[in-house]
Amino acid sequence: MGNYNIYVPTEKGKMKIDCSKILYIRTSLQFTRVTFENNEKLELLLTMNEIEHLLFGQGFFRFNNKYLVNLRHVEVIIPSDASKVVLDNGQEIFVDYNKRQELFESLGKVYDVHELV
Repeated sequence: MGNYNIYVPTEKGKMKIDCSKILYIRTSLQFTRVTFENNEKLELLLTMNEIEHLLFGQGFFRFNNKYLVNLRHVEVIIPSDASKVVLDNGQEIFVDYNKRQELFESLGKVYDVHELV
């Protein structure tokens, strides 16, 4: 998959983002923030639903109501219950239990991954 760029509104104006450089996006009541591979952060003037729509089909997965994760940066899936992943930068993110199967299906689309029992 090649580079996919989006233009997003920030307090500094519209900025171009190379989506392959995004580790994850986190939202709260106060902000929606992108964290990049180099751990730089950028606050966006978009809702999580708007960002999820922009990134549809680009290898991102909504782990829970707070995190949208670039699956290309998932380093480890914790084997005890597969409810937590570790990203390239060491960030741990929990996936809602009812999304576990959907996570494996999405990983299978990004990589050639098969779950071993």
